[in-house]
Amino acid sequence: MKHAWKLFLKYGMLSILLVSCVICMLKPTKVYALSVTPVNVKMYTTSGTPVFATPDVYSGVIVYLERFVNVTVTGITDNGFYQVDLNGNYYIPGPYLVGQIEPVKTEKQKALENLDKFAQAYRTQLEFMKDYSTSFGLLDVTGDGIPELFDLSGKEIYTYHDGRAVMMYYSEYPVDFYYSKKDNVLLGKYTWNKKEIWEVYFKDVSLYSWGQFKCFSTDASAYRKNATAVARSYVNDDSTRADMYNILKKFMDNK
Repeated sequence: MKHAWKLFLKYGMLSILLVSCVICMLKPTKVYALSVTPVNVKMYTTSGTPVFATPDVYSGVIVYLERFVNVTVTGITDNGFYQVDLNGNYYIPGPYLVGQIEPVKTEKQKALENLDKFAQAYRTQLEFMKDYSTSFGLLDVTGDGIPELFDLSGKEIYTYHDGRAVMMYYSEYPVDFYYSKKDNVLLGKYTWNKKEIWEVYFKDVSLYSWGQFKCFSTDASAYRKNATAVARSYVNDDSTRADMYNILKKFMDNK
């Protein structure tokens, strides 16, 4: 019995000590700020910004903020939190706030910044089309400032996206395209069984981010009075293709 008691004291206490150490390791240690340096600046949240009641990531999130929320920072803690005024003092980890918002560039801005690539993309596409499209049209029919590329017969429409020409419309049957700038609506006209058919298109982005023109109505009466035919004003020859940079620059500078 005495021997068993000695074994318990030796190994039992060791086990209890070991379990206690493991529990201490598993339990998060709360790290509170020792001091707060006062400031008064405006900053912006990023996606899913967590807000805490104390400057401690283990204290539990009070709420998540959407990005671009303007908050007033009233202090910086010594452990890397921003103290913010949200009808009371709350705390946001430093990496989640930014001093300014980088504005999202429009498609036109991105195209102008890469005009060499834009011109080359359309130049290459026109080279492919030269045997069946001796002339072509350039017209912005989406309202984003980027001119779409129309083939001669009215079967194909291309736009510029991510450094290349991408197709927005294709049909085996020719269509006469019209565009209402006032309504920012593309129309198509053709004859079927001796009957004139008008189609109204919208830009469908469900499949491709640059969009595809899909017909959603054959009642164009609300748009026809403001619509003009898409002209094919450019000859698809070597000199025009070589001058594509200046053609596109002039087009977008005038928008």
